Amino acid sequence: MLDEKTGIDFPLYQKDVPEIFAVDDPNDLVFQRNFLQVVDFSEMRPHFDHLLDFAGNRWNYRIYMNWVMGDPNRRALRLIIERGLAQQLETFDGCHSIRPSKGGNQWSQHAYGLALDFNAASNQYGQEPTMDLGIVKCFAESGFEWGGLWSTPDGMHFQLSWIRLRTGPLAPVPWRA
Repeated sequence: MLDEKTGIDFPLYQKDVPEIFAVDDPNDLVFQRNFLQVVDFSEMRPHFDHLLDFAGNRWNYRIYMNWVMGDPNRRALRLIIERGLAQQLETFDGCHSIRPSKGGNQWSQHAYGLALDFNAASNQYGQEPTMDLGIVKCFAESGFEWGGLWSTPDGMHFQLSWIRLRTGPLAPVPWRA
C-alpha cells in the first residue's frame, strides 16, 4: 500500500532499500541530508522517564533516524504506553549507525536509519531473546519486523524494512499512516 506522506509502498523490503532511497552507500551526504533527521518524542516523557540510553544516561527523547520511520515509531511507542508496557523498555540502544550488517555482505538497516535497538543487554545478538512479546506486538502492529524471529536471533532489533513476509502472531503488519 502506497503511503501518501512518504511516497513509499509498504511493506518496505530490505532488498529494495538502496533503490527506494537512491543510494548504494549510506555515507552519501545527499542521502543523509534528504532522509536522516532528528525526530523528537518528548511528548512521551512522563511514560519513559526511566528509559536509559546505551551509555547509561536518561534518554533524551530524540532519535536520529530516517524520517520515514518517525510516524511508525511514534505509533509503536504510543501502543506501548496504551497497553501499560512502558516499564518493559529499559534502554534505548540506538538507531542510526553506518556499519555493515552482522552477516557483513550488505549495509545494516541501521546505516539507513531504519532500525532501532532496545534492551540490548538482555537481548544480545545470537542469544535467546527475552524481549517482552507485548512490546514486539506493538512494533509489529506499527510495521516493524523483529530480529528475534530471525534464524540467528537479534532480540533487541526492530526494523521498518522487512527481510521477508512472515506469518504468525508476531509477524509485522504493513505500515499504514
